[in-house]
Amino acid sequence: MIKKIFFNIGFWLFLWLIFAFSIMRFESAGESFWIASLIVFPLIIPVYIHDFIFDYFIIKKQYIPYLLSTTFLVMFFGYIISEFQHYLEPVGSSETYGALLFMMILYTGARYFRIGTQQRMRLKEEEEKRIKAEMELKELEAKQSQAELNLLKSQVNPHFLFNSLNSIYSLILSNSDISANAVMKLSDLMRYLLESSKKRKVLVKHEFEFLQNYMDLEIIRLGKKAQVSSNFKGDFSGKIIAPLLLIAFIENCFKHGISVNSKENKIDISVELNGNTVLLHTRNNVAPQRINPSTKKSGTGIENVKKRLELLYPGKHQLEIKTDEKEFVVNLSIEI
Repeated sequence: MIKKIFFNIGFWLFLWLIFAFSIMRFESAGESFWIASLIVFPLIIPVYIHDFIFDYFIIKKQYIPYLLSTTFLVMFFGYIISEFQHYLEPVGSSETYGALLFMMILYTGARYFRIGTQQRMRLKEEEEKRIKAEMELKELEAKQSQAELNLLKSQVNPHFLFNSLNSIYSLILSNSDISANAVMKLSDLMRYLLESSKKRKVLVKHEFEFLQNYMDLEIIRLGKKAQVSSNFKGDFSGKIIAPLLLIAFIENCFKHGISVNSKENKIDISVELNGNTVLLHTRNNVAPQRINPSTKKSGTGIENVKKRLELLYPGKHQLEIKTDEKEFVVNLSIEI
C-alpha cells in the first residue's frame, strides 16, 4: 500500500515538474508552476476513473464498452477541464482532449509496468528460493543415499569376510600346499574390499577379477564336492560399475547350493558385459538341509543388493529370482 501511494505521488509530481520546467523557457518560474498546475492536476480525477474502467472492462475482455466509456470520459471531462482552464487562465483548449487521453494511457501503462516489474521480481525471488530448496533437497537425498549405501556395504563386507576366513581356515587344516595361494587370493580380496568401499564406482575389470578370485577360493575349498562352471566374457576396458553388487548372488550359490551328503552339487555362473549392460546368470542346487519350509525369502545379502540396485540404478536394472525345492536361479541385468 505504501509503495502504491509513493508511486502515485511520484507520478503526478514528475509530470508537474516536467511541464513546469518546459514552460519556464517562455514564462517566469511562478507563472510556469501555475500553468503546469492548471494543466496537470485537473487531469487526476478522469485519469483515475479511466484506470478503474480499464480494469473493469479489459480484464473481462469487454472491449466495446471500454471504448465507449473512455470516449465519453474524454469528451465529458475534456470539455469541463477546458472550460475550467479558460476561466482561470486564458490558455488554449485545443489540446485538452488529446492531453487527457494521453495521460490516461500513460498512467495506466505506468501502473501496469510497475505491477509487472514487481511480479517479475517476485517470480524471480520465488524461482531462486525454489532452486535453492531443490538443491538442498538433492543434497540431502544424496547424503541420505550415500549413508544408506555405506550401511549396506558395511553389512556386506563382514559377512563376506567371515565366509572367506572360514574357507581359508578349512584349507589350512586340510592342505597346506594350496593354502598359501588361497591366502594370497584372500589378501587380494580384502585389499579390493577396502579400496572399493571408499569408491562409488570401480572398473568392471576389477570387479570381475574380484568375483573370479572369490570363486577360485571356494573351488579350492570344496575340491570334488561340487561341479562349478564359470564364464566371464566381454570387453571390460573403460567400463565402470558400483562395487560389490554381484558378489552376494555368487556367494549365495556356494552358501546354499552345497550339500554334504550329495555328490551332485552343481553351480553354474555366467558374468558378461554386453555393450553397456552387465548380465549375471547363476544356477545352483538347493541343498536339502538348507531349505527352510517356513519361508522362501532371500537372505540378508541379496536383500541388501536389491536396495542398493534401487538406489544406484533405478529403472536401469532387472532382477529375476526363481527358486523351488531343487534349484535357485538368478538373472540380473544392469545398464551401467
